[in-house]
Amino acid sequence: MNLLKLHILVLIEKLKKVTDVARELDMKQPTVTFHMKSLEEELGVALFETKRGRIWLTEAGKALYPYAVKMTAMAQEARKAVQDYADLNKGRLHIGADGMMGSYVLPELISGFCCLYPGVQIELNVTPTRLAKERLLNQEIDLAFYYAEAEGSPDGQKPVKEEKFSQDRIELIFSGTHAFAGLKSVTQKLIAQQFFAQHGEGAFMTDYARAYAAASGIHLWERTAADSPEIVKNMVRSGEFISLFPLSGIREELASGALRSLPLPGQADPTVTGVLAYHADQPASPVCERFIQYVREQAEN
Repeated sequence: MNLLKLHILVLIEKLKKVTDVARELDMKQPTVTFHMKSLEEELGVALFETKRGRIWLTEAGKALYPYAVKMTAMAQEARKAVQDYADLNKGRLHIGADGMMGSYVLPELISGFCCLYPGVQIELNVTPTRLAKERLLNQEIDLAFYYAEAEGSPDGQKPVKEEKFSQDRIELIFSGTHAFAGLKSVTQKLIAQQFFAQHGEGAFMTDYARAYAAASGIHLWERTAADSPEIVKNMVRSGEFISLFPLSGIREELASGALRSLPLPGQADPTVTGVLAYHADQPASPVCERFIQYVREQAEN
């Protein structure tokens, strides 16, 4: 049963004239008349009758009327509920991120987006990089943010689309009391002789550090490891450890003198890329699409 036809029946009861109903619906009068006759043919009973130039409901029309009111009202409520999501007055977004992105990049992005769209709820789940990618592939999250090699290509997983939206630089970090504090440069051999605070298993930074060590022909003295980037920094601040870290995550510590950094020796390109990844083979929700666009806008700015 067509909702437009039922809406016309409700308006006929209210306005009593086809011309007024047509004006209310911004339709032509013959079109309204057509829908009225079509509804009668569909139900096999007369629903309207003309008396003294006005349209009235027959007994059958009066019996249908309360149902028509309920059905059209429910349709309007449903439309409004869906429209709230389309207008971003409501909505939920589930984001996965690796430790670096989740700690130093996403908080500002999420805060800015929520200020623009207060009705939207965003859940941020921080995991090792590999797990964030797996959860996206398994469609457990809507978006994923993680670091990747600057010269690297997307994973090649067909269901996932990757966009590069930021760049960062990896540096060697240590405290102001460490033996490296008085040096202007270090060698790979010196790095191999120090206690190394490693990032957690499955983290991009762990893979990066071990790949660097292998390419340099050294073995990192991994004396401790932590899934949290903040814990890694705290270990380094203690004075005994060194580690690798993106510059975006240590700007405050470098400015205050709590940490110091040096370029990695023998590393031609210490640049890494921040990646936004999302499902490529299924439509995104309005809030997901808008967040992706927001990230692009922030990257351009």
